[in-house]
Amino acid sequence: MGDIPKVFHPYIANIQNVKGDGNCGFRALVVCLGLDEETSYEYIRQQMREQLQNRYHIYSTIFVGDVGSLYQSLCFFGSPCPVQHWMKMPEAGVLIANKFGVIVHCLSMSGSTTIFPFWSGPEEVPHHRALTIALVNDESHYVMVELQGWYPMPLITPYWNFRNISLSATGWEPMYRLRLELFTRLCPHESGFVDLGD
Repeated sequence: MGDIPKVFHPYIANIQNVKGDGNCGFRALVVCLGLDEETSYEYIRQQMREQLQNRYHIYSTIFVGDVGSLYQSLCFFGSPCPVQHWMKMPEAGVLIANKFGVIVHCLSMSGSTTIFPFWSGPEEVPHHRALTIALVNDESHYVMVELQGWYPMPLITPYWNFRNISLSATGWEPMYRLRLELFTRLCPHESGFVDLGD
């Protein structure tokens, strides 16, 4: 637990390690979704690739980096996974949130983030589900983390902004504002905002 920010420690119900073969980010997300780690991690990678491919033009305006390299990073199946195909956050979290209609949290000592769906609002998602993964081992390995209770929510990814989201998706932030503000109060050093769109 030493690699997970202390603000989350009282809310951790479970941490599940996954195989460290370079696919650990995908494996951790699979475990969050309640799927089998060994048989489904390639499915998650495929779903992310399809999400990116189906809305490629839209994602190319959201991600300021090279969307082509993000797509190429998802074009690998097998184990072990070379470093150029490791999961990239927060971009992967954006794809997962939009594909599955879930909230994604990525916890890290260098900065944690929350990702809400971009094109569906909270009233369009009947059961709000949060998937939480943590980057551990000197930020080289992902694990699944189960948070419980009224835990503080990390800052929203700068990708999630009014230029990129639908009108209905704007409802996520007010719904979880108190928990987002709790995190900001408890972790003032992480309250800076960088606008990736400029």
